[in-house]
Parts: sequence; C-alpha cells; structure tokens
Amino acid sequence: MEIAFGILGQTAMLMHGNVDVNWAGPRPRQVLTALLTAPNRRLPLDVVVDWVWPEHEGAPQDAHSTLHQNATKLRQAFDKNTVPAKVSVSKAGCLLEIEPALIDHFGFQAMMDKARRFRELGQHDRALVEALSAVRLCRDEPLADLRTERADAWRALWERTVWIPANGFVVAEQLATGKADAAVRKLAELEQAHPGELSFEKLKIRALAEADQPAEAADFFRVTYARYREAGETSAADELRAVNDKVLMRPERVVPRRKPAPLDPANQNEHVIRHLPPDVDDVAGRVDLIALLDAYTTDSAGAPKRAAVVVTGGPGVGKTTLAAKWAHRAERRYRHGAVMLDLRGDSQAAKADAGEIVDTLLSLLDFPVDQVVNPIARAAKLSALLARRSMLVILDNVRSSDQVAPLLGVLSSCTVLIVSRWRLKSLSAKLTPPVITVFPLADQYSSALLTRRIGHRARDDAEGVEELVRLCNGNPLALTLVAERAISRAGTRMRTLASQLRDADLLLDLGDEGDWPGMSLRSAFALSYQDLEPAERRVFALIGLHPSAEMTTAVIAAADGRPASEVRRSLDILVAAHLIEHPADLDRYRVHDLLHLYAASLATQLSDVDAAIRRMSEYYLLMVFDAYRLQYPHKVPPDLPDISLEVAPPGFGDAVEARQWVLRERVALLAVVAMAEEFHLYPIAYTIPALVTEFLLMQGDFPEAVEGLTIAVRSAAAQDEVAPWASCLNDLAVVHMLAGDDDKAEDCLLRALELVDAHGILIGRVTVLLNLARVHLHAGRAAEAAGMYREALPLTRKLGEPTLCASAEHRLADALSEMDGQEQEALDLYRSALRSRGAAGDATALMRTHIALAALLVRLGRLAEADKECRAASALIDKSQDLPVVMKLNTVLARLRHAEGDDRAALRHAHKAVGLADRSQHATGQARALSVLAQIVCDHGNPEAARSLWEEAAGLYRGRAKWSKAAAIEALLAELDARGPLVPSAREGDTVAMPSPHLRILPGRRS
Repeated sequence: MEIAFGILGQTAMLMHGNVDVNWAGPRPRQVLTALLTAPNRRLPLDVVVDWVWPEHEGAPQDAHSTLHQNATKLRQAFDKNTVPAKVSVSKAGCLLEIEPALIDHFGFQAMMDKARRFRELGQHDRALVEALSAVRLCRDEPLADLRTERADAWRALWERTVWIPANGFVVAEQLATGKADAAVRKLAELEQAHPGELSFEKLKIRALAEADQPAEAADFFRVTYARYREAGETSAADELRAVNDKVLMRPERVVPRRKPAPLDPANQNEHVIRHLPPDVDDVAGRVDLIALLDAYTTDSAGAPKRAAVVVTGGPGVGKTTLAAKWAHRAERRYRHGAVMLDLRGDSQAAKADAGEIVDTLLSLLDFPVDQVVNPIARAAKLSALLARRSMLVILDNVRSSDQVAPLLGVLSSCTVLIVSRWRLKSLSAKLTPPVITVFPLADQYSSALLTRRIGHRARDDAEGVEELVRLCNGNPLALTLVAERAISRAGTRMRTLASQLRDADLLLDLGDEGDWPGMSLRSAFALSYQDLEPAERRVFALIGLHPSAEMTTAVIAAADGRPASEVRRSLDILVAAHLIEHPADLDRYRVHDLLHLYAASLATQLSDVDAAIRRMSEYYLLMVFDAYRLQYPHKVPPDLPDISLEVAPPGFGDAVEARQWVLRERVALLAVVAMAEEFHLYPIAYTIPALVTEFLLMQGDFPEAVEGLTIAVRSAAAQDEVAPWASCLNDLAVVHMLAGDDDKAEDCLLRALELVDAHGILIGRVTVLLNLARVHLHAGRAAEAAGMYREALPLTRKLGEPTLCASAEHRLADALSEMDGQEQEALDLYRSALRSRGAAGDATALMRTHIALAALLVRLGRLAEADKECRAASALIDKSQDLPVVMKLNTVLARLRHAEGDDRAALRHAHKAVGLADRSQHATGQARALSVLAQIVCDHGNPEAARSLWEEAAGLYRGRAKWSKAAAIEALLAELDARGPLVPSAREGDTVAMPSPHLRILPGRRS
C-alpha cells in the first residue's frame, strides 16, 4: 500500500494495487496532503490553516478543534486500512508519523536519485528505466485538493524545480539510448502541459534531428526563434540558436542512427528459426523486469545488442516464464529468429553440455552435422553461421558456469539469455554480465493472478483469496497449482481451500496428481536440494527445524555441531542455489515460507533430529541467559537446566548489544519456547520466558510476554517442578496486572500461593503476597492492600533479601499514599526503599520509586522536592529503557509542570505520556495519562475536550474493574456538569491557548 498525494492524484488516497480507496473526506484529505508535502511531515498551526482554508473561505474560529476533528478522521482511515501511520495535533501544530517508503513522493525522489547515479556511470539504459518509473507515478495536477496561496506557491515551485527537470532528464536519456522517436512523442505530450518551456524546446530540436526529421527541426527552430526575438527574450533566443547550430549546422557531429533491419521480401530466403515455447498471458508484476531485459539487450539505436544477460531466482518464481514472455515480445528484433534451449541443469536427466547445444543449433540451422566430426570444428562452423545472423539464444535451466562458458565465444554475435536458479559466480566474475533476479510476486499481483485464473469465485471471496495469497507467499508456481486445484473443484470455496492447504504436505504435493506428475512444489524444490552436497543438504534440513524464517549462522552451527566458519560456507552455497536469502545483516539468513515447509519435511529424516532440536534450543537459552546477566546484573537469574551443547555461544560485549539482540530475536525466541514445549524440553520452555519477559515489558510488549509465560506455566506443570511452576504463575500474574487484567492476575496468584504454601516455600509466599496486595491496590482497595503489605514486610526482612524488602516498602508506601493521613509514613517508606534500591543498582526499580515519591510530593504541594525526584528519575532513563516507567514519569511531570504554571511543558509531557501508553497498550497507564491531560485541558477552558478524555479514561478503568478510580473520574464529570460554561481566569506571565487534545481510537472501540 502506498499513500499517493499531490503530484500523484487529485486527492490523497490509499493505493492498493489498481484500486483507489478514498480517504476520509475532502478536508481531512487536504490536511494529509499538506502534511505529506511538509519538511519532516511537520507543520505549525498557522501554516496548516494557510494550506487548508483558502482566504475566501476563512479559517474557522476554533482552528485547533476543527483540525483535531480532521486528524481523527484521518486516524480512522489509517486504522481501517491498516496503514502504519499516526497523525498527532498539539499546540505546535500537526505531525504525521509514517515510514517515508510508503509515500510515493519519496519513491519518486529515490528513483530520480538512482537514475542520476546511473547516468553518471554511463549506464543510460538503466537511468532511463528508473526515470520513467519515477515520472509514471504522476497522474494529475499537483495538490489539486488545495486551492490556497501557500499551496499555489508550492505547486509552482515543485513544477519548476522537480517536475520539469525530471521530464527533461527522461527525454535526454531517451536520446542518449537512441530512442529519438520516443523522445519526440514525449516532448509532444510535454508541450501541451508546458507550452513555451525553453528546456523542452531545446531538446525538441535535438530529438527531431536524431529522429531523421531535419526539415521539421529547422522549421521548429525558425518559428520558435522568431517568437523569442519578437518578445524581446534575446537570451532565450540565443540559447535556442546555440542548440540549433550544434545539432543542425554541424552535421559531422551527428552520429548516424542505426535501425533494426526490416523483415522485407529480400530476406525471405534466409533461414529463420522460431524455437520458443508457447506465449503466455501478460505476466503481472514483471513489467520492470521486462523493461530491464529490453534495456540490457538493445543498443543506443534500439538494435539488438551482442551481449549476455543472466536471469536468476529461486525455484518456482517464474524465471523461464519471464524469459519466454520477453522473447515473444522481442523476437521481431531478431530477423533470423529466437531459440530457447533446455540445458536440463535442474532435472534428474543428464545435463546438456556445450557440444550438445552446438549440435542442436547447427541442426536448427539445417546444417548437416554429420559432415563435421571434430567438435571444435563444429563450434567454429556454428560461430561462422551465426556471425551473419541476428539471433536471440536463451539457455534455460543452467546448472553451472561450466555448462555455458564454452558457448559464449561461439554465440558472441548473438543476444544470449542465461536462465538459472543458481548464482553463477564464476561466470559473473569473468564476464560481469548484467544479472536480473526474479523475486516472488507482490501480494496484489498474486491476488490478481488467482482472480484472473479462477474467475468470479475468487472475486466473490476476497478473504479466502487473501489467505491463499499468504500461503503461496508470492511463488508463481504455487499460485498456479492452487488456481488449478480451485478450478478442478468448482464447488469448493476459496476459504475452504485455504483451510485445506494449511496442511504443509498437501500444499507441497499439490500438482503431483492426475496427468501433471512431477510438477509439485516438492518436486521443484527437490531438484535444487538433490543437487547439493551432503553437508549443505544437512544444513538446509536444519533450517527446517528452526521455528522462524530468519536465523543466524551461530544457531545453525549449534544445531549442526560443525564450526561456524564451515556452516557459513554451506549457507553461502544455499544462497547461491536460491534456497535461502541473505539480507543486509551479514550474519542473518532468511528462508521463503514454502521452502521452509519443504526443509521441515526433510528435517524429519535426520538421524539426530531430537539432538539437533535440543542443541538449537539450548543455544537460545544460553544467549538469553547471558543477555539477562548483562542487562540485570543486580538480579539473580533462574537456574539453568542441564546443557548438552559442547561449544558455548559467543555471548555479548555489553548490555546494549544484549538488549538489542533479545528484542530483534523475540519472535524466534517465542517460537523456540513453543518448539521446546512440543518436544518435551520443559526446563528450556519455562526458563527462556522467565528471562525474556523483563525485556518484553521494557518495551510494553504485553501480548508476547503473556504468550511466552503461558507456555512456561504449562511446561513447568508438565514437569511437575513446583518452584518454577509457581514462579511462572507469579510472573504471568504481573504481566496481566500491568496490562490491566486484574482478574486474570489474581487467579494466577492464588494458584501460585496454593503451590508455595503447600510446599513451604517462604520466599515464594512473600513474592506472591506482595503481588496479591498490588492487585488489591489496582482495584482501589488500598486498606486491604496495606494490610497484606504489612504482613509481607517483616517476612522480607527475615529472609534478608534487600531487593525484596525495598519492593515491600515501596508497595506499602503506594497503598498508604492513597489513604488519608498516612502520607508521612508513605514518604518515609519511599525514601527507605530508595536507599535499598540505590545500593542494589536496579535502575528501573530506582526510577519507579523516584517517580512514586515525586507524585506524592506533587499532591502535597511540595513542588521543589518533587522536581528533584523527577530529575533523578529522568537521569536513569538511558540505563532503564523501560517504556511503562518512562510513561509514568511523563504523567507525573505533566502534573508537576501544571502545578508550577508551565503550560507548554505540562501539555508536552501529557501528550507524550498518552503516546507511550498507546504504544505499550498499558490500559491503566492509558487511563492515567488521559486523566492528567483532561485536567490540564479543563483548567484552561476547554471542558468539552476534557469531558471526552475523562469519559475515555473512566471507560478504561471500568473495563479493568478499577471501580474506585472510575468513580473518582465520574465525580469530576459530575462536577463539570454542575459548573456550566467555564470561563478560565486570567493568568499572569507567559500563557498559551490550549488546543483540544487529539481524540483517539482504542482497540475494540473503533467507530
């Protein structure tokens, strides 16, 4: 999906294939268009007003409020169409947060930059392809939605500095590549849109001359030159004359234009070969590749080039189909024909060698092969015959460079296309031919392929087609096989077929039935697999054991048992075979989903499959353990189970590297946990989540933490290990509580308490009691929570656990701060907890206590002391990196700055707290941040906006059964109703108008 704007259409739209889905209405579209054209996609309020509301309309009286409404509609449109973008509105103005790659405007700029680099390298054909792709993005007048003075100025500037030069670039490159006729046609189009544009007129003189139209060029020059002279534009007239003199008056500088020889009757007696497979329908999604083939195989005059081009890609991606389609389009350029030969490099039959190809071509040319016995003489004879011909030769299914290297000299007078699923590194090193890589189809083209082949049943079941597209993952062979199965089962719905094909074996074997044997995905993949050496076969099968599609060399080496350097060489061979991919990261590899399924089917044949799974799981366990040790040196990690891995993983240099690794690998880690449970490696299945959860909570990833710990609880129960079982239940309860689901949290804690009490685990009882009390506090039962904390505190001191004691002191202070008359004891307990936590060195826990103490001090009006605590907490952010804690700090800072009268800072912190709460999906944090923001807005004369925020906050509290907090907000709403219209009192000093807060749509509450 791409967001088109301004230069790309009359309105800002969501682009999905060829279907334009209109956005949320005229005015929001204009706001979006303005933001997309702004530097860094950020605009001050006054600029937005100038962009969006023309002078004759006049900006609305409450521009802020109207702007918020427009932004809300845009958010709804983004959310409905699952576009990862955010629009926020603050006092400073508007901000659009979106990946630049999703915006066509930035794609335009990137393509033009690439085109200029190709031109500098002298690769004019590639420069032209990129520039044409860029200008084709434009479909209408720039910023047609906006008719304001500022928009008019932007439109004029963009046209003069970007659009006109880009089209001039296209014409210049058409001339540089010998496509003068195309340049003349392009200039005719541009003349209609930009009459009198001097740069185009100069190019037109050149284009007409090089298109063998010298008379037309001379006439155009005379008329245009006279017009400039009559208008008094002598400088423009002189520039035009200089071009005319260079192009027309000095014919010795004009390069003769070569044209392909026509197919006239005089050539009819020459032997013409047409040896191509049948033509196929239009190849959707391959237009750019066909354009590249055209560019690489024609010279500057458009005539066939004597060159070799390599087309490569994985099994089933459509390399041969692409080559055949292009050959049928290009064959008229080759007056003596086009030939496509199968070298059988990907089959079980004997591979064709150079001698066989020479004999085949001689036979096709009607030369009596048996007259020449010596193979060298045959090759020489073929070379001589081809030297007098214009031919295209496609060598399909090439296995290695050795198969084709001896042929390239013989075929040097031809255009040669080499098609292979292998990266022919040796050939590329010697000849450096252009290489075109065929990748899987994008989703929209996959969907179009299925719909075109299946017909109305696919059009009537879009969801089913979408699932089939996901299963096929862009592989054209898979899509073709699925379409054939759908056609042969006319009564089957698309979603039913998709459900059936979730069975990996059925999907891989599709196509082996009936009269189409050997055409399944498994058969296609097997051709590449069986061509591998044993070591590479084993590595590919081990990749099938890996539970996610991305992996590193180190984890495969751990599963294999060989040194990483040897495994890396095997992985490189798999990359060369297009069985896996090698993304930008030097140590990361990726496997296509369908190939991953095939590799998994091979893994079951490994003699040591169980041991390999264990070694792979232990690798991740040891890596996470090392990361935990570095990130949380003050905490005691869980005990490691017995390890069979003989060579320890590399580990990490510091905490930053460790944290980044865990967050990058979290998908793989959760998949490993599920795999460990499936293969009854229970200690690994419950230890990894215990270590990873801290990292996930740091980023507010509650769903992933719940998923991992749920598996951990099942695994510990299956192992009947009481202490890990209770510990995982306790950790799961904490995550549920932080996510705002107190009922689930309490259920987990009661089960954990039953376990630790039954087995006399005192430290377990203390930990569970502290968290049960915390659940009571979350539910607004402060007195009950305080009672439980008072019970737990002496037990923590008895155990001699400083960290646990500090936690008990902090939590008891939390409860007391919510009770009348207990504030002083709460302050003393917070400060005692600070001393303990400072000694332990736990930055996150220390931040929490500083923030809680600051919040209480703000409530007591002791603002200077509160500011000191907030500064201390802020100094720890880099060490902690805990998203929910930073969110809470901004909430407290918003209250503090509001109390100090610093309106700008208060609003900034409040909005930041709301944004962080949304990111972490922390329900209680969301409600807390919204409530603070509502209070600030209400105090500054915007009661309606405050009402909306308070209502949302109350709904969040009610949804999490926090009745007391919801009741407190409802009391504020009742007070708001009793007041009637609110007129803010005058304020001294630097005051600002407060904008309406942005309205938000939360999961499950979309409207």
